[in-house]
Amino acid sequence: MIDTILAKKRRSSLLKAINPESRFYHLFDCVPGLSFFAKDRDGVLLAANKHLVALYGFDSEEAFIGHTDFELLPRRLAEKYRRDDLAIMQHREPATKIVELFLNRQGIPSWFLTSKYPIVSSSNEVLGIMGIIQDYHQYRERFPDEQDINKALDYIHGHYREKISIIDLALICQLSLRQFERKFKSYFNLSPTQYIMKMRIHEACDLLCNGSRLIGDIAFALGFYDQSSFTVQFKKTMSMTPLQYRKQFL
Repeated sequence: MIDTILAKKRRSSLLKAINPESRFYHLFDCVPGLSFFAKDRDGVLLAANKHLVALYGFDSEEAFIGHTDFELLPRRLAEKYRRDDLAIMQHREPATKIVELFLNRQGIPSWFLTSKYPIVSSSNEVLGIMGIIQDYHQYRERFPDEQDINKALDYIHGHYREKISIIDLALICQLSLRQFERKFKSYFNLSPTQYIMKMRIHEACDLLCNGSRLIGDIAFALGFYDQSSFTVQFKKTMSMTPLQYRKQFL
């Protein structure tokens, strides 16, 4: 075993010697459902693994790179991503396990888990952003032995359109309320209440762009007290009203 100082020197030499065309990030293709991307300071996509390229409907990385989020996504989503990227570059701090909307293969917003890091040069200049994206609902598969949390998830997924008591969820898991909330948030980076709300908003997106149900009917079907409360929560999450969202798909 070599000492830490020498190991760091060797690591530095190795990274400097890597051929830019080696595309070592394609290693992420071996992880099911994981997407990788890198952007420059202007938000231009310069690298992506196969999963992300396919998610956007492109045939190759060569055809994908050169685009920006504004060319690929609804404007409000692109604006949010750009704000996040600028903050990361400005503060030079990563943002990890962000639960946010991203388009799935059907072009419908779904919940994904995103981690982003600033790309810094050898001269300490911020060059851009790199990050990984994974399906948020697949995150549950990391905890196959956590039967208590899985019981809560099963209940939420079957009843999220109804009023759900967090105390009842804790009882289902045979945990105290405090233990349950702490454990749930440690796994999903969300409180149980936030998770339930995201489930409702996700289905609302699907219903709004597939069908002609009245917005008030959708609100009641998803467990909201009225259309007004639904609109408030939807706008808080999507940065637009349900009607504005629906018009994008007309």
